Amino acid sequence: MSNSSLPYDDSNINSILNYALLLLNKSLSDVIEKDLETSFKGKGQFGQKVEKLYFKYEPNSKSEPDFVKVGMELKTTPLKEIKKGFVSKERLVFNSIDYNNICQEVFKTSSFWKKNQLILLMFYLHEQGKLDFNYIFKIIRIWQFPSTDLKIIKDDWELIVKKIKDGKAHELSEGDTIYLGACTKGANKNSVVSQPYSKEKAMKRAFSLKSKYLNFIIEKSLKKEEILIDYNEYDEILNENNISEEPKAEYRKIYLKDLEPIVKSLDEYKPGETFEDLVIKKFSPYFGLTENQISQQLNFNATKAKNKINLLSKAILGISKNKIEEFEKADIQMKTIKLENSGSLKESMSFSQIQYKEIIDEEWEDSYWFNSLTKRFFFVVYQKNEMDELVFKKVMFWTMPNKDLEKAKLFWEDTKEKILNNDFNHFIKISDNKMCHIRPKGRNSLDLMETITGSQEKKKCYWLNASYIKKIIS
Repeated sequence: MSNSSLPYDDSNINSILNYALLLLNKSLSDVIEKDLETSFKGKGQFGQKVEKLYFKYEPNSKSEPDFVKVGMELKTTPLKEIKKGFVSKERLVFNSIDYNNICQEVFKTSSFWKKNQLILLMFYLHEQGKLDFNYIFKIIRIWQFPSTDLKIIKDDWELIVKKIKDGKAHELSEGDTIYLGACTKGANKNSVVSQPYSKEKAMKRAFSLKSKYLNFIIEKSLKKEEILIDYNEYDEILNENNISEEPKAEYRKIYLKDLEPIVKSLDEYKPGETFEDLVIKKFSPYFGLTENQISQQLNFNATKAKNKINLLSKAILGISKNKIEEFEKADIQMKTIKLENSGSLKESMSFSQIQYKEIIDEEWEDSYWFNSLTKRFFFVVYQKNEMDELVFKKVMFWTMPNKDLEKAKLFWEDTKEKILNNDFNHFIKISDNKMCHIRPKGRNSLDLMETITGSQEKKKCYWLNASYIKKIIS
């Protein structure tokens, strides 16, 4: 039975959605006749205000979904506007991870899946200087994960739980997983709690959906493309029936123009195989072959392309389009490593230029450098033979361990302090034999960037030292 005091039928999904859509291209202040700034300024997060003021229910932290009668969770999440349109401003945070209780759960009946299998997503445009009551809602839609994504999310969830069961909750990192992350949920390093299988305290964490995955949803939504769910495939993944009482629909996969998935069908997975297992399996027949031998086997011809090794890697994965869908949605960085015949590595790994005027306002966990290093990396490793041919050696997924992140933090703090002090001549160098260093990466000596004092300095960027990369892949 619906709650008659609500302006919508909370036992009907369409009624809830239609009521939500009344906010499309509007703000809370447009639809609520009340002095919002005076009445509610500073009280709760924006999402809580939407729940209380618009949907007329009290925000809570229960394990059940917000709209419990239809099993649907409400999530508000910010957009930012760039030249190409809208993109996600940040990750989407779900429920907190209870290190003790989660070890007794299985995915299909877990608090995470019960709460988040059906989501009412409300994207709003975050504009600097505006009160949150005046944020405009740009996308409002119901979201369910496509079957191929659900498979990866379930594997991510199980990897996180395994790490907790192994007494390694303190070693969790967002880079451990593909789509579903375990983000920190505390103000600082003192926001720690006990874990069941280790005496070491662990940072409070919550499940989160990575911002690159949200960009996939955003682009689908703006193009009004729907993904219809095959509940039979859901049943296979979750190993239970009656996942949804909604009418079953024929599954239809729609790809974005320049994206192509590695996994075209769930049938590609062997029992117990993860996405990363499957990717490595696709590469394994080519280990020990030269670049030319692989090209001949695949009938691949891109000898004049500067990025031919990258294109060859995509060809091995069966990708003919510009981007790999799963890598884009997970923000996995594919990097090609070329070792010398001796096994040495000459090239350090470069990242984006340091934004001198932006880094001074960054905090560590919101910084570009932190977000770059906590991504998942996929290394494709070649080594030259005696004839100077590139021989395919190995592939590996990798995320920087926490002990190295601490070193990277000290490096970042040193860099930030020197920029604040207008000292652009004493950054950490490769000869200092640290894990990372700063050096120029401009087009030429005249490629300059403005600093906080208004002066112009050479553009420089972050690098991971070749010696460190060599240690990783060894």
